[in-house]
Amino acid sequence: KAPAAAPAAAGAGVAVYEIASAALDRRSYRGLRLANGLQVLLASDPAAGKAAAAMNVAVGSMSNPEAWQGLAHFCEHMLFLGTASYPDEGDFESYIASNGGSNNAYTDSEETVYFFDVGAGALPGALARFSDFFAAPLFTESATAREVAAIESEHSKNIQSDGWRTEQLLRATRGVSGHPYNGFFTGNRATLRDGGGGARAALLDFYGEYYRADQMDLSLLGPQSLDELQRLATEQFSRLPSRPGPPASAKYDPLGLPLSPDQGGGLGSGAVASPFATLVVPVREQRAVSATWCLPVADFDTWLACKPQVALSQLLTARADGSLLSLLKREGLGTAIEVGVEEQTRSFAVVTASLALTEAGLAAWPTAMGHLFSYLRLCHEKGVPSHVFDDAKALAQLGFRYAEPSQPQAFVTATAASMPLYRPAAWLSGPSLLEGAGGPPTLRQLLGGMTPRAAMVEVCAKEVAPKAPLSEPIYGTRYGRQPIEGEVAAWEAAPLLPELSLPRPNPFIPKRLAIKAPQTLPRKEGEPSPTPSLLPAADGARVHFLPDRTFGRPRAFAYFLWRSPEFYTSARTAVTAELFAGMLAEVLQEATYEAAQAGLVAASGVSSDAFTVQLGGYDERLPALATLVASTVRSFEPTQAAFERKVDILRRQLRDAERRQPISLAGYRRGLALQPARFSNEQLAAAAGEVSLSDVAAMQGGVLREAQLEAFVAGNLRENEAAEMVRGVRAALPAAPLAAERLPVRRLRRLPPGGATRQFLAGNPEEPNGALEMYLQVGPDEGDDWLHLLLLSQMIDKAVYAELRTKQQLGYIVQCGSTEADGVRGLVFIVQSSVQPPPELEARLEAFLRLFRGTLLLTSDEELDTYRESLAAQMQDVDQRADGQASRLWAEVATRRYDFGRPWRSSKRMRRVTRDGLIGFYDKYIAAGGAGRCRLSTQIFSQRSPPKGPLRDDPLPDAFFPPTADGFGVDWAADRAVV
Repeated sequence: KAPAAAPAAAGAGVAVYEIASAALDRRSYRGLRLANGLQVLLASDPAAGKAAAAMNVAVGSMSNPEAWQGLAHFCEHMLFLGTASYPDEGDFESYIASNGGSNNAYTDSEETVYFFDVGAGALPGALARFSDFFAAPLFTESATAREVAAIESEHSKNIQSDGWRTEQLLRATRGVSGHPYNGFFTGNRATLRDGGGGARAALLDFYGEYYRADQMDLSLLGPQSLDELQRLATEQFSRLPSRPGPPASAKYDPLGLPLSPDQGGGLGSGAVASPFATLVVPVREQRAVSATWCLPVADFDTWLACKPQVALSQLLTARADGSLLSLLKREGLGTAIEVGVEEQTRSFAVVTASLALTEAGLAAWPTAMGHLFSYLRLCHEKGVPSHVFDDAKALAQLGFRYAEPSQPQAFVTATAASMPLYRPAAWLSGPSLLEGAGGPPTLRQLLGGMTPRAAMVEVCAKEVAPKAPLSEPIYGTRYGRQPIEGEVAAWEAAPLLPELSLPRPNPFIPKRLAIKAPQTLPRKEGEPSPTPSLLPAADGARVHFLPDRTFGRPRAFAYFLWRSPEFYTSARTAVTAELFAGMLAEVLQEATYEAAQAGLVAASGVSSDAFTVQLGGYDERLPALATLVASTVRSFEPTQAAFERKVDILRRQLRDAERRQPISLAGYRRGLALQPARFSNEQLAAAAGEVSLSDVAAMQGGVLREAQLEAFVAGNLRENEAAEMVRGVRAALPAAPLAAERLPVRRLRRLPPGGATRQFLAGNPEEPNGALEMYLQVGPDEGDDWLHLLLLSQMIDKAVYAELRTKQQLGYIVQCGSTEADGVRGLVFIVQSSVQPPPELEARLEAFLRLFRGTLLLTSDEELDTYRESLAAQMQDVDQRADGQASRLWAEVATRRYDFGRPWRSSKRMRRVTRDGLIGFYDKYIAAGGAGRCRLSTQIFSQRSPPKGPLRDDPLPDAFFPPTADGFGVDWAADRAVV
């Protein structure tokens, strides 16, 4: 695309760069380097409903001082707690929330990234506050002492997470002594000395050494012009300090590889000569064997350009005949493969290949690993065909050319993270494209290092517990060590397997990319999007169609839904339907693998009331894909091996469900209470023990004999093409009309005025946290209640976070938000804590709500108007992308609401919400004692701290809201009460 216009005035010491972007990209870009060394990417998007910014500071957890593990993460937390110009600890988050935005940050091994989005008009004020993070943070003694509790709560949340546990165990058992990669990245109360003992001085030293402008990258997006964005960036960020000094990586890049297969398995036991496998006992149900390699990076720039991990992942995760996964499934050993680069620095890369195993595969895991090494050897010795790289390059180029704009916050966060890696001209294209001729030699070098003897092997399953006498000290992970010299020798000597082959050229890469409908001018601000039309259809089917005249991409989307009561008549039927859907999905994944690699996605599934098929991607082959998926539903052969795989996975998932985090368990328990037709995990687990392959075959034979079909087709298709696609699907999967009285009906329980409390124990005996979920039921979409609920949830969320999380430090997870189930709205508060039991959490929450009414009364008209306007703008900030528009419209169809213009009508109504109406709603539904307050408190206790008496289980009445009415044919254009 032609470069953006030159800036009006660059300013003294400011360098300006052109940014390469796709021709269809509606945004315009400019790169800057300020006089203090700060790099800035500007993105002007006149259609953006929000503005956003992200700052990447080139320092992360690998720079933690040895005596202060977790300090980089602690510093990230502290920057939100007051600056010289804005000393109030909650000022930034309050400003962002009141202007319809959100904010967060994360600390990685080599970078710390801070980001926010906000209403476009509030961008100057947000940047003034944000820039002060990096110019004048306070690091007050009181906040330092208090915020360490948040670090401890976050660590407590992670303790029972297998991801965090295995990552730390790898460092503990394979880490080279003295390398900072092997530290404790997140930290806890102990490593940060309870916020005392010199913690503030350590923070100031760390900030002073690493937080300087020449080590930062800012990404900034908004509807403002490039010149205005440049003025804001220069005005606010030129004051950031620029101090001489090397980059943070200079301290660890020369140290060599941080992990080695030759390290001892006993935490400090020293190096050992014989290779071993680490046996890990997980928290959740899983069976897996993995190989991890820590490899040197010879040419970092070439790696970034050619991205060898893309081809590696495509080779190892392929599903077609001749693939590794196909062989593992055929032999009953494995169910899935994951491959990824876990860490990437200038000097080393950590690459992992993980095989999900069956029960038989766990017993024969060396055989499964032997197949992996055989395939790696095939790739290395025979050479990866050139078409693998050519196809990957072509698809990357298509993806970049036809990419649609990502959400503002996602855009700035991603670009800020990648800016340090690429020259300014490639800040957008570099992360997306595969460039240069370095792909084949770099991948060959990578494969050459992925040998059996260089691999760090890990077997993860609960079944290894008898062989796991050791315990990692930070997370308490149980593990053991098994010598594998014989296995490694066998893997090294194993011949190439004839069942394995390299992939063929992908026949699904699109060639015809013409845009079929004339494009209209972009919508004006506040103008509703086009709505679908109804195509002729027989037998009571409804087929909706919307040709793309807005986005100009050669993509289309198709959604099919068959409403039927046959999938949820009993727990056994529900399990049978789930297994049928899982087996179908597995067949489709193999049949459509090459199409998926070429940007075509097909998915199918069952719910309590419907069978669905969803398709999307480049439109050239979409109709053929739709027919293939539909014809496979009844034609695929359910095999005993596939059935046993899916039953095993389902049983483990159901057992695992009770070991989720307490806050997730609370949501699950609320669902059971409000939807009595829903089956519990215990009921489904019992049914899973009774279902047979014949049950699945019988369901397949009779599936959708009677159903109500609803379809929606959108995108780069002509009307006749859409109609023909639907006819093809209906011919491949015919269904007789379903009588109206047999349509499945979902009902939601109506809570009584007052309250009910239900208490449960967490399923994981090692879980240190408890949780409270307080649900306040409001009711269906009537009048302005939904608008009041949205506005209140926006106002309450940051306030309750500031009080219960930041000030009282009750726990890391404190949230408030609106929710909807079966057309019924409500307000949900969640708090997860290891420091107070759930009843006390509820008492603290109720105390907050008593005081919040005064906050409402004292809220100025200007502040209330800011909240109102930001929400109104958010409501109509939809349909920025073709896939987002299709998904939104399909939700209206799938829920039988058909209110396609709802965002714009709701936006108008939001602007008419009054203070009196808001307070009246609060008094009725939210305040304790309110006439309409219907509270359901779900409390999850840690088994370590159970209640002293019996668990409460207040009864709930058998009263239900009427089912959601069919909105088909309703004149939604009128300003109706329902929003």
